Amino acid sequence: MEHLTYHAFSPVAGKMGSPAKALFRVMEQENSEQPYSRMIRFRLEGKASAECSDNYFVAIADDECVCRHWYGWGKHPESIGNWGNFRTAEHMQGNGVGGKVLKMWLEDKNNRNDLPLALLCSCGTPSLVAYYSKYGFRPALKGAEIGPLYCPLGDSPETFDSFCDSYYRPAAELICLPGSVGYRHEIDCLLNFALQANQIPFGLPSMPTYEMALLLLAQDPTAGILERFATPQGHTVGWAFTPRGQKREIQIHPAYR
Repeated sequence: MEHLTYHAFSPVAGKMGSPAKALFRVMEQENSEQPYSRMIRFRLEGKASAECSDNYFVAIADDECVCRHWYGWGKHPESIGNWGNFRTAEHMQGNGVGGKVLKMWLEDKNNRNDLPLALLCSCGTPSLVAYYSKYGFRPALKGAEIGPLYCPLGDSPETFDSFCDSYYRPAAELICLPGSVGYRHEIDCLLNFALQANQIPFGLPSMPTYEMALLLLAQDPTAGILERFATPQGHTVGWAFTPRGQKREIQIHPAYR
């Protein structure tokens, strides 16, 4: 087996270490125009570090990133975490590299005191669902054999339905705030999966995801206006995007209609 080194790091604005650069190169080579790849590179450059806790775990062989994993959340109270992008290079599979990277993540999780309310992820195969179940993940939607997946943390409810009942508590009013990267997981993950549970399509007519709006505005801040809706308790329950010169489009959890 190639000589491997293992690294855990969090991006810092204006400073990218060797492990981050190695992962950045991989993301440039893998579907570089895909939103998930662009967002990871955005985060690796530290452009989200003021608002987000992003934590990467990688295996490096000869300056090449051959395995990676990530989880992150916004630096605000009662945040929602996203977990994933777990990949091992094909020529390194079957050697226990992925297990060691996930062990680094597990040790990090067990030693933190700033974890979010829950971790959410997408998962497209039953075999991965079974594998991730060892780490506390279970299908979020009733009767589903694949993702999305839900992993409660702290004293959060055991089921995704109960978590949504708790998170989307009744409110007499909603507050409209500027949209920003720190709340991406509350919208593209939690709200998305909650709408799926209610058989409601996620996304706006001009903007399929909140992430894509963030990336668009990072390139051209005049391309539109991104907003989020929150309860007075601080839970993000919806979003809006107004394309330049067009009408405002809104999506809110059905509990607040």
